[in-house]
Amino acid sequence: MSRRCRSWWVPRVAMLCIAGVAATDSLAAERPSLVNTRILTPFSANGHASTVDGRVFVGNIREDAATTTTTWVAKAFRPEAVTYDAQGKPSFASAFSYGRITQVRNGENALAFCFPNPALPYSLVDGLAVYQPYIVDSQMFNGPNMFRRRPVDIRVSQPFTAQADVSSFTTGNLETLITLTGATLRGIEPTMTSDGRLLIFQGGPLNDGGIDHLMYSYNPTPCASFGWSDPRPLSMMYNDTTSGVQRYPLARWGLKAATGEPFGDTTSGPLLRGAYPWVDHEGRNVTYTSVLYKDGARREAVSLIGVDTGFAAYHIDGAINTGRNDIAHLFYSGPMWNFEKERAPAQNFPRGASNESQYLPVTKSHDVIALFGSNTSDYNEIDVGELRDPFQVLSLPMNELVTRAGTYDVTRTPDYSGYFFTGTLTGSAFTSAGNFVTQSTSGSLWEPHGKGKALMLPGGGALTVNLADAAGTVRGVGALVRGFTVQLSVKPDASLHAGCTTGNPYRYLVQKAGALDLIYEADNTVQMSFVINGTRVRLGRSPPLPLDAWTHLAYTWDGVTGGFREYINGVPSGRALPVAPGSFRMGTGVLSIGAGNVLNVESCPINGEGSFKGAIDEVRFFSHARSARSICMISPGADCLDEAIQETPTEGQFGMSQQAFQCNSYSALGSRACSSAMHRVCAQRGAHDALANSTNVFETIQQLIGHRPPISLLGALAAATPTEVSVACAPIQHESVAVTFEELARLHTLCTDDRAAQTFDCTAAAHRWCNKLGWTTGQIFEVTSRSWVGCFNSGLIQDVPKDQLGPASNAGAFMNTDSKLEVSRWCQARGYGAGVVQELRSGYLAQTHCFQPAATVPWKLNP
Repeated sequence: MSRRCRSWWVPRVAMLCIAGVAATDSLAAERPSLVNTRILTPFSANGHASTVDGRVFVGNIREDAATTTTTWVAKAFRPEAVTYDAQGKPSFASAFSYGRITQVRNGENALAFCFPNPALPYSLVDGLAVYQPYIVDSQMFNGPNMFRRRPVDIRVSQPFTAQADVSSFTTGNLETLITLTGATLRGIEPTMTSDGRLLIFQGGPLNDGGIDHLMYSYNPTPCASFGWSDPRPLSMMYNDTTSGVQRYPLARWGLKAATGEPFGDTTSGPLLRGAYPWVDHEGRNVTYTSVLYKDGARREAVSLIGVDTGFAAYHIDGAINTGRNDIAHLFYSGPMWNFEKERAPAQNFPRGASNESQYLPVTKSHDVIALFGSNTSDYNEIDVGELRDPFQVLSLPMNELVTRAGTYDVTRTPDYSGYFFTGTLTGSAFTSAGNFVTQSTSGSLWEPHGKGKALMLPGGGALTVNLADAAGTVRGVGALVRGFTVQLSVKPDASLHAGCTTGNPYRYLVQKAGALDLIYEADNTVQMSFVINGTRVRLGRSPPLPLDAWTHLAYTWDGVTGGFREYINGVPSGRALPVAPGSFRMGTGVLSIGAGNVLNVESCPINGEGSFKGAIDEVRFFSHARSARSICMISPGADCLDEAIQETPTEGQFGMSQQAFQCNSYSALGSRACSSAMHRVCAQRGAHDALANSTNVFETIQQLIGHRPPISLLGALAAATPTEVSVACAPIQHESVAVTFEELARLHTLCTDDRAAQTFDCTAAAHRWCNKLGWTTGQIFEVTSRSWVGCFNSGLIQDVPKDQLGPASNAGAFMNTDSKLEVSRWCQARGYGAGVVQELRSGYLAQTHCFQPAATVPWKLNP
């Protein structure tokens, strides 16, 4: 099947390349993964910042110490001029305009924009887009570093076209930033949230001009010159009692190193060392450099820390960190999601514009950060969507570990599952110094490849992990599970079997005694085994794998049905596999990767149980049976989506707790976890059922194959017992879109972040958002780094006195299980399948929306 007949998330019956559908623009070629691809750009500066809409970049291009003069350039970024080659790789050759320069005195080489009203970053005057923010920088010459602000006026001609350029660039008078205690705010390399209230920078805990630590200061008045809080280390943000500070997701929890060690929560503790920070627009995450470069400055190991990393330091494994000490990494910034293909036109600048043909990021996943570097003149994409998967048991990127002190430890690799099962290299094993090992042999983006650094195994080496779980509560380690997935990438050495002419020289890729093992056989096949209910179940040999090339392997087990599945490069192998229902856990103790638990250094292990030769990357375990789509989506270069989206899920995957493990009881049915679980079963099985019953197949398919959704088919409670739930899937005619909490808070001030996602405040905000798009009804159905809102039209909308709905609704508990069921029963009594409450009027009238579901399907809570 050609890529022109692809979609992102479609059941088997929808894979029809029917007349008229295949020719639509929405069926463009599938997008490659760029997480391992660094792309050069013509934008170069010694420090820069980009506007909140991502369309203007300002950077420092010249410094003259003798005259204390700094030259800034302002360039228009033109997404309309981005082009794509046959593989989907973007080119930025014409994406930056020539620009205009201006000169400032005593300027520092880093700067940050501050917009008093980020919802309106520009005004249109006589055909020009006029930007009038403040620029915050730090004094570079003649004295200590002090932050200042100055107003700027940047005018863009032919805005929002491939010919956009800066027609003028002027600056106003300087003002020093002053704290509430009257001190000057000191540091370098400022970055600010889009609301203009949170400033993060490199500085020191004494506010004396010292540097090498990530610091923050807060001001309730956006972009003000006076009233900044005394600077505090970023790792102390979570114990700041200021209500304004606590609204930022970064303040939710203490920060940790990659090993799980906490960063200091006092000024004398082990503080987070970093340089060149960039904070995203909503204050969720900070990108920074964490390790000293060979010139003695902290310019190595671009890292991320915040909500989307579980508040642990994430040394990014991928394109942006090309190799240890190969280039100095300084300033990065990103346009957030302003150029995302899936973004609704109502969210774009200008309003109503489409990102359909020119878009960033390219990598197709829920949450990809696009970052432009100025000193490095490059563009990189970072996928953070997988970092927060709640079913992760182990996630080993195979890059070097960055210690809490900010140094490389090349003898270990971090675990990003959240359990901190750090891996240790033994024997001859080592981590590759650069990313060239994980590139595809041909350089093609559509040939399977690894990601970032890899575990290199010349023979006689391994990476070991000590699985510890004293309380027996880690799912899949000490606690039993009813599903499991093993996923990794392997590249066998071309000389793996050289000289091995006798015996059975098989080798271990993975071994956990008494639990599981993956063996690389002498005929270049692999064989997975699991110990289920105390019995070792062997899956037999896979098709042969190529030597000296990357192959993505995945094995899933559904403990409810007992079914196993094998995936090679994201595609089901189709082999007949055993069936073994039951429970599984790995248990505590040593897991070995690249060799057995007993290290065998023989180059030709005649009796087997030898060490692997080659490279291994991205070893990940999950405590449920992953979907084919999920496996495909994180297999870079695998041309697998056609097959993945046609793979029928197993019955066990559709238990509510197998979609979100916290959705495991009647009382949890009103929770965010169950909202997510209901969406996932609807988006997979419900879509199949809805299409089968559709009276308008063409229109239904168009809904299923668009870039937006990922098909929402959010779920609402239709009925429930303590063991089972009937899920009413929203109508096929719908629209789903990712909406930032910053956008939702403009519609309801209490819908501030994902902590509020499952509140009536955010329900009201989602309703108002969908009204803006022309739909009657809206619900948040998923939360990743943003909320995902599904919009549809209801058949009956009526203000109902809440006491007529039932006791739970009368108490105002609209988000709990009982109230949701009361609302659906009220709608069912009027001939509808389910219903939701959107707003509360006059304190007692519940605006009730009743709809006919695309499908209503019963599922067990705990299969």
